[in-house]
Amino acid sequence: MHPSDPFVPLPSPFVSASFWIPVRGASMRPLLRPNDQVLVNLSLPWTCGDVVVVGALRGLLVHRIVAVHSEQGRLEVVTKGDAVERCDRPTQGASIIGVVTRARRRRWGRWIEWQVRHALG
Repeated sequence: MHPSDPFVPLPSPFVSASFWIPVRGASMRPLLRPNDQVLVNLSLPWTCGDVVVVGALRGLLVHRIVAVHSEQGRLEVVTKGDAVERCDRPTQGASIIGVVTRARRRRWGRWIEWQVRHALG
């Protein structure tokens, strides 16, 4: 790469960035509980069955993808909390922020951590 090139590739930690966020509600029980934390990977492709973080009007939503379809040329995703009966309204695929890969829960003064990707609640 020439020093005058306008494109500068990001180092790999930025390309595969992940971060922890807290779980607020109980809609993903028994897999996730309030005060658990989930590790969100921004670079993984998502698929049906994944637990994802969706940007919603009220903030961030952690739910599972239950259906993906194309509506009028747009990719729409349907999510649902494991502990609720009804699905969420379809949302655009672009509103998915990342895939939840791990979770952790504070027990007896230490964090217990487990894999989430494709785990069925």
